[in-house]
Amino acid sequence: MASVWTGVIHLCLGILGTFVLKRFPTSFSVGFLLGVLAILANQNLLLFGTFRSYPYGNSATNRVFATIGFILFLIMSLFSLLVFHFKSHIIVAPIDVKHGARTPVAATTDADNYQKYDEAA
Repeated sequence: MASVWTGVIHLCLGILGTFVLKRFPTSFSVGFLLGVLAILANQNLLLFGTFRSYPYGNSATNRVFATIGFILFLIMSLFSLLVFHFKSHIIVAPIDVKHGARTPVAATTDADNYQKYDEAA
């Protein structure tokens, strides 16, 4: 049951993370994603601690699941640190979005703005 629940939760996290980072990278949603990543990383560490020496069931299977839980803890912790470190590059305010592209307004020039095009020049 724990392995199925962990798989479903991580699948939902993959969908949520893709949605947040690709479609909705506001400060609130990136912060929400960081919180979910921290909680699930701690859950994986608890699964590692629980199943490392779990006396019931197959001990080899329990150790494999514990190892997978620890590897997932390391991966999620590293990803959380990377998202936290680069959050200023990830977060885009809705006003900065131009025609669906994630280009900051400050980076655009007059040549990029089609509304200021002058045929005489």
